[in-house]
Amino acid sequence: MRDALAAVSGDRKLPLTREETLEMLALSEVVIRKAGYGRQAVVRTAREAGASWSQIGAALGTTKQAAWEAHSRWAEAP
Repeated sequence: MRDALAAVSGDRKLPLTREETLEMLALSEVVIRKAGYGRQAVVRTAREAGASWSQIGAALGTTKQAAWEAHSRWAEAP
């Protein structure tokens, strides 16, 4: 599949097949899900290390309220 993405004919990229596109879609979903799990683990670690929700929000490029709403239930679970 990587070859299909990298293949170029002149200035035109060769299109992916429907199967390749669906495979890429499924793979991207796995990557997104795993990244989300990793983020949750790091937020929990940051809280355990004493980071405030303001600090976590800043690190995530959001507000403390948005960070708390997105992560508090999981990050503060026993």
